[in-house]
Amino acid sequence: MCFRPADASAGGGPNKCPECGKPIQSMGGLVLKSCPFCKCDFTPYLNGEKAVPGAPAAPGA
Repeated sequence: MCFRPADASAGGGPNKCPECGKPIQSMGGLVLKSCPFCKCDFTPYLNGEKAVPGAPAAPGA
């Protein structure tokens, strides 16, 4: 039997870097603070201070 965590497909963070657009693999529930490729800081995106390009707009915005 194969066990897959419920949040494996939920995507706790960006699947692609908002700056360079390269795909980013999630690593065992760890939240990345920067892109491993272009070193972009994800903190403003995770805090909601900056909008992620291509993400749907928040309701009521």
